[in-house]
Amino acid sequence: MPVARSRAFLRFLARWDRDKQALRAAFSEVAGHPIEFGGKAPPQQAGALFGLFERNPLDAITQRADGTWVLPWHPWAAWRTVVEERYLPPKGPPLHARLPLPYHVVPGKLRLVLYPLVAGQSNLDPESCPPDPAWPIEGRLDQMRVQLYRELTDEGARTGSFEPIDPDEAPRGPWPGGRRYPLVMTHDVDTKEGMALAGKVLDDMVELGLKPCFFLVGLGYKWDHGFCDAVRQAGGEIGLHGDTHDNRISYASAEAAGRRLDRCQRQIRRWDIRGFRSPSLLVSDALYEAVGSRFAWDSSVPDTDTHTLIGDRRGCGTTFPFRRGQTLVLPTTMPADDRLQLLGYEGLDALTILRRKWQHVRNLGGVVHFLTHPEPHLFGRPVIRDIFRAIIREMLDEGDAWVATPSEVAEFWRSLEDGSDPDPDDPE
Repeated sequence: MPVARSRAFLRFLARWDRDKQALRAAFSEVAGHPIEFGGKAPPQQAGALFGLFERNPLDAITQRADGTWVLPWHPWAAWRTVVEERYLPPKGPPLHARLPLPYHVVPGKLRLVLYPLVAGQSNLDPESCPPDPAWPIEGRLDQMRVQLYRELTDEGARTGSFEPIDPDEAPRGPWPGGRRYPLVMTHDVDTKEGMALAGKVLDDMVELGLKPCFFLVGLGYKWDHGFCDAVRQAGGEIGLHGDTHDNRISYASAEAAGRRLDRCQRQIRRWDIRGFRSPSLLVSDALYEAVGSRFAWDSSVPDTDTHTLIGDRRGCGTTFPFRRGQTLVLPTTMPADDRLQLLGYEGLDALTILRRKWQHVRNLGGVVHFLTHPEPHLFGRPVIRDIFRAIIREMLDEGDAWVATPSEVAEFWRSLEDGSDPDPDDPE
């Protein structure tokens, strides 16, 4: 079975996050002999850093007299630099994070018009590369990890490429139920207008057969308790989208961020909230310190994104879960509805982008993770929802997706980390 569909490969990926000693041990175990990492620090500039993953570290390996292999660079340090987005230039709180009120007081359509002024005008072609990471597909880090595992286990030649999925082959993969990848649908309810439309979105997603997660703003508007009950009865879940949607929590100290999150304890307890997503996907070490002790997982980082509030490009570079401090992060991996809208992708153009990205993540066996907004100008519009429904139907028709909530994916990933995988030998 191709390695990207092997449970052992997922366990290998889950060990990249503990510390460099654990990663070194994982390399040595799959290779069957000791492996050491080179001491050279990874580059901090985005282009050079992502370019590092275009080269297989085994291509320049050296072997000591005792049989130990020494890699020419340090996979742990390079991995951390990417997934923690250390390649982004340091910046203080931007203007939109200093506003005294949530910016959603501005009508949604007007926000789309003003967004380029807030994020910064850019003539960048969305799909040009450089800059790095590439968009909508940044596959270098995950591809390197697949190829590295293949060669350490002698499961593949040094081709640097993937075995394509045979569309006629029976569905089989490393995720629960023998599925090839998890399919996760999440929705950010930013405003009371979005709350009013969330019920219709829920109905549409459940009709498709999904288990949606809705992120609600703790103190931003009145929660519809009937809606929250309906989400849970449909097999979905509720997540927290900050206490307010003012973008300031990501620039606060860990203590201040924690106090803000604790203001939402009533909702967290009532709806058994396990996951968090930061407003505008803005994150910091301090925020993760606060989130890690209060939630089971976070979903505030895209694998790749373009024309963002913190730069032309950003992203963790992987379609698989990873840890940042104490926090298990489930990256969003599908282009969001607001991003496609801002970039002018509509109709078949938007569907083409979504299909390309899905096929890439499916081939990797990563997490296909949608982020949408049930707002009147975004996913609340039937015409936009129809585009996403079309690609989701394609996915479900293939029969190889594990339809899951974020909490189910997080729980399974933890079983890989701690060795409690209930079915460790299936599939291999």
